[in-house]
Parts: sequence; C-alpha cells; structure tokens
Amino acid sequence: MCYNDVMRTLTVKLYNSDDFGYLSDMINIAGIIYNTALTIIQDHYTETGKLLDKYELQKQLRGLRNADENHHWRYVGSQAVQEITDRIYRAYRLFFTNREKGVKCSPPRRRKVKKYKSVTYKQAGYRFITGGRISINGHIYRYWDSYDGLLERIKIKTVTVKRNILGEFFVYVTTDSPATMIETRDGRGEVGMDFGLKMFLSLSDGSVIRSPEFFRQGVAGIRKASRALSRKVLGSNGYERALKALYRRHQDIANKRRDWFWKLSHELCSRYGVIAIEDLNIKGMARLWGRKVHDYAFSEFVEILEWCARKYGTRVIRIGRYYPSSQTCSACGHVWQGTKDFSVREWTCPECGVYHDRDMNAAVNILAEAKRIMNQMEQAKDA
Repeated sequence: MCYNDVMRTLTVKLYNSDDFGYLSDMINIAGIIYNTALTIIQDHYTETGKLLDKYELQKQLRGLRNADENHHWRYVGSQAVQEITDRIYRAYRLFFTNREKGVKCSPPRRRKVKKYKSVTYKQAGYRFITGGRISINGHIYRYWDSYDGLLERIKIKTVTVKRNILGEFFVYVTTDSPATMIETRDGRGEVGMDFGLKMFLSLSDGSVIRSPEFFRQGVAGIRKASRALSRKVLGSNGYERALKALYRRHQDIANKRRDWFWKLSHELCSRYGVIAIEDLNIKGMARLWGRKVHDYAFSEFVEILEWCARKYGTRVIRIGRYYPSSQTCSACGHVWQGTKDFSVREWTCPECGVYHDRDMNAAVNILAEAKRIMNQMEQAKDA
C-alpha cells in the first residue's frame, strides 16, 4: 500500500574516504562560482539599476567556466552551476518580497569559501550503485544503505552533497516517488494534544509526555566547550579544533532530540487515527520563555509528526493559534479570562463548577475543535 505525496527528502551519510578531498575541492569551487555570480549581479545593478537576467548570468558563467584560467571550475557540473544561479535568484526573490512587506532583511551576500556547504545536482553528475555506493562525477563513495536499495529504484529529482564543519559528508536525495505506507489497524482513536512548558505534551485521553530536555542535560558540556573556544586565538589550529568540539556537543544534542521525536511520532501515529494540535506562535513563546522553548523544539517535532502521519494514514488537524483552548471550559463552553495568566495551572469554571487541569482541559478543547473542523469539511464536500 502506498500514498502519493509532495516531494520528500532521504538522507544518507557517506563513509569516511581518502577521496573526500575531491568533494571538498568541488564544494570550495562551487563557493567561488557563487561569489563570482554575486559580483556579476552586483556590478550590473550598480551600472544599470536593474537586476541581471538569470539566463544572461548563466551565459556569462558558462563563458568563464570554459576559459583556460578557470579550468578547475569544471569540477562542478554545468547543471550544478545552474542550480547555484537558481539558489541566488530564489534568495533575491525572497529579499524583494520581504522588502515589499516591510520586513527588514539583507540581499544575498558573498560567503567565505570554506563556509560554503553544498552542491546540488539534477539529472546528471551522480549515479547510485548496488551495495550502498554512489558515484559522484566518477568518484565512488560508500554509504550505509538504510533504505534497502530504494535509492537505486526511485525517480530522483535532485541530489545534494553537503559537508559540515567536522568534514563529514551527507547526501540528500529529493524525490516525489510514492512511499510505502504501513498497514495500520482499524479503530485507532482520536486525540487532542496541548504543548506546554511543564509537560511537553498533555493528551486529551489523560496521559502526559515529558520532554527529556536534551539541551538542559548537555548544557554543562556546551559551556565547557565554549569557554575552551574563547581562550583560543581566532583562526589558529587550536581555534578550529575547539570550534569542532563545540559543534560536536550541539550536534549530539540535536541528534538525540531528533531521534526521540521520530520514536515518539511513530508511537503516536500508530496509536491514533486523528491527532489535533495547536498552530503555536513559537517566536512569541521564545521571547517569553527563551531557552526552554528552543530545547523543546516544537516546530521540528510537528514537522516530523506530520511526516509520520502521512505514512501511517493518520490525520493531523491544526487548530488556529487564536482559539482560546486554555480559557474555555471543556464541560460547558464558558470562556474564563483568568487563564490568560500562565501561572494559573488549575482552575474551577465559575459557570458550571467543574475543576480543570489547565493543559488537560486545553487538549480536550483542541480535539473538540478539530472534530468541528472535520465536520465542516465533510459537509462542504457533500454540498
């Protein structure tokens, strides 16, 4: 059984190889091409006051790529060069759109070559080979094939080779091929979920899920690594080693959190057929409560939950952020403004006298609102 969906991304990590120098050189040269393209655009804008046409930019880059003094540019395939220009013009479109909306932002900027991270290929320049191998411009690399040969069979849209600060390389494959959907049992329940700072999730069925708070667990190690970095001379070998040590600390926390999110999402989607959640204002929450909101990483969890839901055939319904789920009595519907004070964790409805736990009551209301929305959708479909 399978479902059709929007494009998805599959990721594999390349095994360490003595040939990683080729990938590093390729990405460095891509960074040079990126900076050159930006210089051409900026010079043209200074002279004419207009943005250079993308196809004219590609023509100029093609001429530079064919010049003898730039023979090393041929490390990067012609389609990858086109993708670099696409990337720049996407950034410019976003810049102009934000500026029209009055959002303060900056146009695309030149980057340090060693900080340039990735190269993207479309139809050519790569080939997946049996046995967990990939050929990139004729150079063979091995990866752990956790997809059981899937990458060799699916229709691929793009392949992105990306490096991180530790010198590790990852391959990101985008595809619109359908994914296998897990057969699920009938009669799965419905649940509303309220995100909170005391409990990560409060469920309408009465259960709660606590967050391991991975950043809080690892903050001592990050502080130690940050202090070590601050004592190094900027640009020295010791500085680079200390920077990598700090990056490893953050990466370890992010990996643990992401692993927990995936396991929790699979568990929830296998248990419930409908999951109702609030569309939270994460930026506003972060301004109020800071680091704990970032540690909980609600947005990342919801993204993973929705991916798993599509695989399990679970419906995820988002409730508008202005719906008063915490202020509404789930028994009689009375709205009590006293719960606008976040310190109020428990309250008794002044209308009907029912006692409520703040988060549990919100979860029940979120599920009720999701059911109302689903009924409206069904009625509109029948009409």
